[in-house]
Amino acid sequence: MTATGTIDVAAIRSRHRIEAVIAASGVELRPTGKSLMGCCPLHEDHTASLSVGGIPDRFHCFGCGASGDVIEYVARLRNLTFRDAVAYLENDHDLGMPSAHRAPASPLPQPPTIDVAPERAWETNELAWQRWTRPVNHEFALSWLRNHRGLDVAPVEAALESHVVGHTGAAWAMTTRHLSRAGVSDDELLALDLSQRTRRGTLIDTLRGRLVVPVRDSEGHLTGFIGRQTLENSHGPRYRNPTRTAVFDKSTMLYVVESHPGRPAHVVVVEGPLDVLAVAAAGVGANLPVVAVSTGGTSVSRDQARHVSALSPQRVYLALDGDPAGRDGATRWVDLLHRQLHHPIAVADLPVGRDPADWIADHGPKGLRSLLTQARPPAYELAQLAPRRPGATAATAFTPHLWRKSLHDHDRPSP
Repeated sequence: MTATGTIDVAAIRSRHRIEAVIAASGVELRPTGKSLMGCCPLHEDHTASLSVGGIPDRFHCFGCGASGDVIEYVARLRNLTFRDAVAYLENDHDLGMPSAHRAPASPLPQPPTIDVAPERAWETNELAWQRWTRPVNHEFALSWLRNHRGLDVAPVEAALESHVVGHTGAAWAMTTRHLSRAGVSDDELLALDLSQRTRRGTLIDTLRGRLVVPVRDSEGHLTGFIGRQTLENSHGPRYRNPTRTAVFDKSTMLYVVESHPGRPAHVVVVEGPLDVLAVAAAGVGANLPVVAVSTGGTSVSRDQARHVSALSPQRVYLALDGDPAGRDGATRWVDLLHRQLHHPIAVADLPVGRDPADWIADHGPKGLRSLLTQARPPAYELAQLAPRRPGATAATAFTPHLWRKSLHDHDRPSP
């Protein structure tokens, strides 16, 4: 902190490395991919949900969603304000948790240093995908979606002539053993986040008991997987994607599924991979060409916005979940995609507490067309982004539904 009270955040981060601070708080960190993983102390976490250093100087929990830098971590852990968290770090306070929860002191582990060539990473991921889409695994994935989410993706697979879902199976190390027999080394398995090392030093599967979808880059290379937990009574995070690897970076990745390959289509941005599958399936069922897209949550980077803009010149529809996080995410998309990149955009408001997969399960494929038909221009989000005059009423005092009432029907976009 300078004499004028200004905080040099970069200097704070440099003096207090996030890996060391989190380890000092009692979290046992283990190397996975290009990051470290441990149990998150911010919620009841019995599996390694906390990723540290996957993005330099940042942490992210796949379980509770907390993320940020070292200052944010201390603020959350000790329930402090931003400035108090800085003072806490600078004064070298003990960050430790009660001794019953503290891991034994040990040298801070380092992520694997092996460099896996992109071609080798793509090849290894394909081997895993072939394993997870064997008939028994694939049929289990289809059955789970039908029975637990009311979602039939068979029409999408028929349209694409390829599998869009698979399943890892429930065994602890089946994929690890399979890939090892295929010639994949332990270091490669760890570097690609396909395996994790246990306290006994053995390797187990990173994605165990999960429905998986493949994430591919714009050239079709398989860069990683998103796994959705299907085991009952599991304490792990509901969703799990790779930490940063040689070919996977969450800040640039997009999970994309087309309903009608080769046909002009509207892009529909949603939050989760099951929402992507639901929108694509509804597009096939309603004969409505769409490209369903997810960043794996509500966050979006400029690179991801540019990629979405390049998918189609037509209007992009935002259909994020009907909750505060979804509304905040829509505002970020409007800022990057519409205000900065000047791409046409419309916002589809979902009922409170509902996501696109829920909506389509309730209303069928035609529900997608009605959702997009009722989408509105992004007036609410633009108001959120506009500079406010002193004393002006905050845009957050309104809701998107109030903005909708102010729009004439002919102002609304139609798919």
